[in-house]
Amino acid sequence: MKKSKNKFDLSRSDLKPEEFRITFTDRFIAFTFKLLKGPSTWLNKKMPQLRDDIMKSNLAISPEALISLVFFFTIIGFIPTILGIFTVLMYRWIFGLFLLPIAPLIFAIGIATPKLSQSSRSGALDHELPFVIGYMTTLAGGGISPFVTLKRLSNVDLYPATAKEAKRILMDIDVFGMDPISALDKAAKNIPNKAFSDFLGGYNSVLKSGGDVVSYMETKLRDTFSYRTIKMKNAVETIGTFAEVYIALAVILGISFFVLFAVQSILGGGLGGGGSSMSLNNVVLFSTLFIPLISIMFIYFVHSVQSREPFTYYKPYLIFSASLWVIVLMVFLPQFITFINIPFYTWLSLGLIISVVPAAIISYRDSSHKRAVESMLSSFLADIAEIRKTGLAPERCIEQLAERKYGKLSIYVKNMSTQLSWGVPLRKVMINFSNSVRSWLVRATAFILLEVVDVGGGTVKMFGSLADFSQKINETEKQKKSALRPFIFIPYFGAIMIVVTMIMMIYFVTLPMTALPGSGVSMVANLPLITSTLLSSAILQAWIMGFVAGKMGEGNIAAGFKHSAILVIISLVAIYITNIFFPLPS
Repeated sequence: MKKSKNKFDLSRSDLKPEEFRITFTDRFIAFTFKLLKGPSTWLNKKMPQLRDDIMKSNLAISPEALISLVFFFTIIGFIPTILGIFTVLMYRWIFGLFLLPIAPLIFAIGIATPKLSQSSRSGALDHELPFVIGYMTTLAGGGISPFVTLKRLSNVDLYPATAKEAKRILMDIDVFGMDPISALDKAAKNIPNKAFSDFLGGYNSVLKSGGDVVSYMETKLRDTFSYRTIKMKNAVETIGTFAEVYIALAVILGISFFVLFAVQSILGGGLGGGGSSMSLNNVVLFSTLFIPLISIMFIYFVHSVQSREPFTYYKPYLIFSASLWVIVLMVFLPQFITFINIPFYTWLSLGLIISVVPAAIISYRDSSHKRAVESMLSSFLADIAEIRKTGLAPERCIEQLAERKYGKLSIYVKNMSTQLSWGVPLRKVMINFSNSVRSWLVRATAFILLEVVDVGGGTVKMFGSLADFSQKINETEKQKKSALRPFIFIPYFGAIMIVVTMIMMIYFVTLPMTALPGSGVSMVANLPLITSTLLSSAILQAWIMGFVAGKMGEGNIAAGFKHSAILVIISLVAIYITNIFFPLPS
């Protein structure tokens, strides 16, 4: 009998030497382990749960090697920590305090890396779970075996996280010779997502006992929607906690630092000392380094608890990256256009607004179009299920619906009807429809619809189940957006509070100095520069907080482009309006 060539068979002679080449990463890990083998082995014995955590993560590394990497980078991290101690003790530089915890943070994050990877792996499965169960229910209803289902799932690009899990199970079967039941049982133990783990465990039990797989799938699908609702509520509560922490750090701490630096700058300038320039440098450093870092950390934490689609539309981000040069232009332009008396913070505001407006327009058009199509998809599927009851083929059902009104979806329905009337196969029509809509929800539903026809024959019951499934998905998404929408306004209040507080503080601090009879020029010479720097920093912080508003309230940073532009406009208008009642030095 001729031996088959398995792609995982390492004894094959046709493999090229490059396929076994040791990478630089492998060599680096081996170097760190050789260097720090003793302490790494000792700490690994003290942490027996680390191996199980790695098994449930996406990491492909041994516990000892991971610990050696953590030790190595922690040692490197002591360099900025020692530098922070030196700057605090020798120069009394307050920002040196932020360098102190770098080494402990590196160690803590490194040890927690498997847990963080588990969270990422679990979160990626959360959003796909209802669609995967719906897909497996369709295949099970068509009489497809579990092994073939895994094979098909491993090749579905729409479910990348689930495809990885299917490939892991198939590797246990093909490479390590496990039977499908044992491989599913192992996967259920090692998958960190509780809902997916319970689903695989129950699925495995039904297969062992010979129970009704389709009935089990339908039950689990209902349970999954209940699980998603609970998960969504927990995520909203967690985001609310993060929002409170962010406001405390970015707004309350920001106002405190701004007031401190402003007083130092004004008094330092008034006394003729060098404290003015140093405090202004601290203001710039705080706005361009500390606030962005805090915002990035907060966005990451929110991202880790939000359910998200597996694909991202990158065009708004690319356009935003290409527009950043406008900010640099507006920063240096006032040096050449001196005949126009416009404050620097106005130039900066124009640059910040122009940098995000093109990306905001693209993102808004895409998101609004996607929402309009997704909202009508369940109605379209329900109508197909009703017409299917008359006995018409699925192709004829779509043609019958070409003249009905489905909002933005109507264009795609007419295109599908036209292609079907030309004799184009339904599979090709659905693929064209899926590729023309930038919505993962629509693509995933269209894919299941195609499987309903190909595998299940497109029965009335299956079309009805798909319509109900789409309706539940749509309702869940609406509930999530409604629950997150209030968080959009938190950065708005914070940004306005910072700007207004800054103006009033500058006015009341400088009022006694400017009102003193015979006050020297040196007392007020730096006030316009100080005022411009402080207000520019406040506007920059408002711009950054717009990205946080988009991530909190709408689930993606691209939605924050429009919020950034609006916040800058509001801040600039607030400056000019408040300046009428509290005149600033000019």
